[in-house]
Amino acid sequence: MPQPQENADISPTTDGRLARGEATRERVLDAAERCFAAKGFEAVSIRQIAAEAEVTLGVVGFHGGSKEELFMTVFSRRAATLHDLRMAALRNLIARGDMQLRDIVDAYLTPYLDIASRGDPQWRAYAQLVAREVARDRFSDGIRELYDPTARAFIAQIKTLHPSADATALATVLTLTVASMLSIVASQSRIAGLSDGPASDRPMDYREMLIDFCTGGIQQALGKG
Repeated sequence: MPQPQENADISPTTDGRLARGEATRERVLDAAERCFAAKGFEAVSIRQIAAEAEVTLGVVGFHGGSKEELFMTVFSRRAATLHDLRMAALRNLIARGDMQLRDIVDAYLTPYLDIASRGDPQWRAYAQLVAREVARDRFSDGIRELYDPTARAFIAQIKTLHPSADATALATVLTLTVASMLSIVASQSRIAGLSDGPASDRPMDYREMLIDFCTGGIQQALGKG
């Protein structure tokens, strides 16, 4: 008697349904990302996300769960990519040797600024979402799980250049660096208003100034090591 083949129950029809299901899930997450980035967590309803995704409320619930679960899923799906970009840059610095503080700051800031400047509207929405929501206490535990491993790796490298700096000082300077990075994404209109002129809407255009600003601030705060 012929034995059933492994995965024999997975037909082309099943494959098609799985592909459509994944495409629908991505559409829901993309819509949620845009809505949360534009209006913030509190101001967005599941109904608005469903309308943006052009699906029913039940579809949003099936693919995203509760509003809180959907929010964290939106955050986490791109956090891994950002982590990988930053850690790859840091590993390259370590392999090269003769690491300077400015190099560490550059490796941390540039991946996010690049993402925020891409033509891909979803990556820009993600960058805006991080700028808007990352400091919220409501999601602090989940956000720490996503971003703390990267932050600790960079703090450890700063520590090698400033061995006398204590843990609080190191955490503070990185937190202030992150705040400056996020403000560039969120504050272009403020820059234009204060300068009485046009301001670029590409965060990468502020990269050199931001790196100089953060490097100088860290150096001044921690001293010469």
